[in-house]
Amino acid sequence: MKAFLTAFRDVHRRSLSFAAALPLVFAIPLVAEFVQHVIEMQIGMYDGVEGAKAAEHDPARMWFGLAKVAALNVIGYFVIRWLHSGGDRAFALALPRKAVKLFGLVLALSLFLAWLSLFVWTDGYMRTGFFVFSLIFMPLIVRFVVAAPLGILVTPLESIKVMASDALFAIAFSTVAILPLMAIHYALGIGAIFVEGDGLKWALLILDSFVTALLGIVMVAAQYTIATRPAPIEGAAAGTSAR
Repeated sequence: MKAFLTAFRDVHRRSLSFAAALPLVFAIPLVAEFVQHVIEMQIGMYDGVEGAKAAEHDPARMWFGLAKVAALNVIGYFVIRWLHSGGDRAFALALPRKAVKLFGLVLALSLFLAWLSLFVWTDGYMRTGFFVFSLIFMPLIVRFVVAAPLGILVTPLESIKVMASDALFAIAFSTVAILPLMAIHYALGIGAIFVEGDGLKWALLILDSFVTALLGIVMVAAQYTIATRPAPIEGAAAGTSAR
């Protein structure tokens, strides 16, 4: 339990450090979330409970939700390289060809799964089943996800073999690590529905944009912690920006 709490604290501490070290990268999901809120305000999502229900599956909101997923994934490239190098900004920002190509595979997989969640399996048992599948599957292939930005190919099958013995920790930690910020995120969104006046609504939504951006970093930092717990990911020249 002590190790779990220590890892939890370190994930949040290093996420804040990353946001301070690379504010322009931090701004990518922040701006994406804010633009989505602009769209949501335009379609009346925060005009009350009925407005929120009516706008929940609005096409503009859903498609930009997919774009936001892309933004949250893009920062993962830089977060993982920054963590792996112990905070080396040059290494974090470098774009070696192999790392970019492998990360493209991870990004494509993430967007495909997000598309299924947003546009295909959206109701009933399929929605629930897909959520449970993702909850289990993603922690198991996390070494594939984390190794890619480092220019290292760890196949999903290889990742599953290593992570299988650590599956319970991986699933629990990936969930618990994001709970505090996720709770704040939902609270701010719900609050914006019920408060009166556009000024207060915008104040909550702007704050939520910052929370969501930090949440995106925490998600990636948790992935890195999970992936490297059973064994280090070797093969990348950490601490160098060589291409």
